[in-house]
Amino acid sequence: MTTDMLGQRAKRTEDQRLITGSGRYVDDIKLQSMAHMAILRSPYAHANIRSVDVSLAKAMPGVLDVLTGADVPYNPLPMAWPAGGSAGLQNNVNTPRALATDSVKWTGEGVAAVIAETPEQAFDALEAIVVDWEPLPAVVDAEKATQPGAPQLHENAPNNVVFDWTVGDKDGTAAAIDGAEVVVRQRLVNQRLIPNPMETRGDIGLYNPGTDEYTIWMSSQTPHIQRLLLAAFVMGVPEHKIRCISPDVGGAFGTKIFTYADYVLVLLASKRLGGRAVKWIEGRRENYQST
Repeated sequence: MTTDMLGQRAKRTEDQRLITGSGRYVDDIKLQSMAHMAILRSPYAHANIRSVDVSLAKAMPGVLDVLTGADVPYNPLPMAWPAGGSAGLQNNVNTPRALATDSVKWTGEGVAAVIAETPEQAFDALEAIVVDWEPLPAVVDAEKATQPGAPQLHENAPNNVVFDWTVGDKDGTAAAIDGAEVVVRQRLVNQRLIPNPMETRGDIGLYNPGTDEYTIWMSSQTPHIQRLLLAAFVMGVPEHKIRCISPDVGGAFGTKIFTYADYVLVLLASKRLGGRAVKWIEGRRENYQST
């Protein structure tokens, strides 16, 4: 017997479990001998990296490994949905890196990662990393960034224009406005949007040295797409060698559809540790800066 749902109120089946505290998010997952990762992020919006000294951090209590950009063979990260542009411009020319190597392009870009026995030990070791910075001019206004003489982030994106996109009939629109009895003009300025889910991002990487396979638990809206991108464009392994698991997700608002550096870092760290699980949970400040 079937029930006709047309015109009926459909009850959500997951609510009872979630509102009674039985949800299972990434940070609720505890694996045996799991290590923890913290990421050192740039305090500058634009700067060159002269050097990164991690020797003191490696000697800190509980530290298992320290990664810099030189240790990550998976640069750059892929962009899943590049938008085409006119005049040969594409917005896929400068994709993010797992860890910065020679320069940083935004406040919060990752420079190094510490893996330790506990989250506290990982965070403590971040403060022992010494970065020799060369701060460069930065611009935070979108219109000023496109003006001649503005600080340039990428050589292959003149005037900081990533792509140039137009739609519609420009001449026809102008003719319609010229022939109108009344013309109302309005200038709209859009602010930066910062989605703020209750659950920040997080992931757990686990490498199986016996089968050369990877498993990652991620707070993601697109686990199937991430599996494809990580396999084909990042890790360089067959797709069946990577399993992406997305448990309950505590909000996303579009921020959890992309391929992030931490996905790569927890998987690489687990492999470097011989197969120990590595967890990373994003702090709220990191969420504002880097997601």
